[in-house]
Amino acid sequence: MKFALMSALMLLTVVPSAPQPGRQWRPARLRGITVGKSRLGEMLRAWGKPKWSRSSKQETEEESPQVTWTNYERVGEFPGSTTVVSDTRTGIITRINFYPDRLTKDQAIAHFGSGYVITRYAFDSCLDAEDDERIYESPTGPLVMVEYRARGIAIYLGYQDLVTRISYLRGPVGSTKSKCGQ
Repeated sequence: MKFALMSALMLLTVVPSAPQPGRQWRPARLRGITVGKSRLGEMLRAWGKPKWSRSSKQETEEESPQVTWTNYERVGEFPGSTTVVSDTRTGIITRINFYPDRLTKDQAIAHFGSGYVITRYAFDSCLDAEDDERIYESPTGPLVMVEYRARGIAIYLGYQDLVTRISYLRGPVGSTKSKCGQ
């Protein structure tokens, strides 16, 4: 009996816990483009000529990868502009940011449906501005997002619950914990 009890306890400690439903991120897909997989050339063929496109300047090899910003009007689900961010070297799309003209949280939820979580984030003050994940989940953080993690969508909320940006991502917006050791 003791052996069976100890074996059962050991199995419980070895088996990793499953992720909570609705908390796991998957790459976003917008108008046939999959973030983290599709390339800039595919997007240009599918979406047509952009309004403008610019690449960042890379000063040294050690800096973060050079990126290209490509801007479109009227490709999102609502009126507004869309900026596609891609790795200049590989052409892989790393993020799509949509800036709606005027959209409320309730309108966005009505459009995207159920299956979201509301997450608060705080800034990790010990990290440089160039770090990808400068924010982390915090119950008292000033940044509030409606996240459709299974669809790779993060909706940034601003004053009076107006949507300031909808990001189509390949993974999490930020870290689950602070990287500053606080």
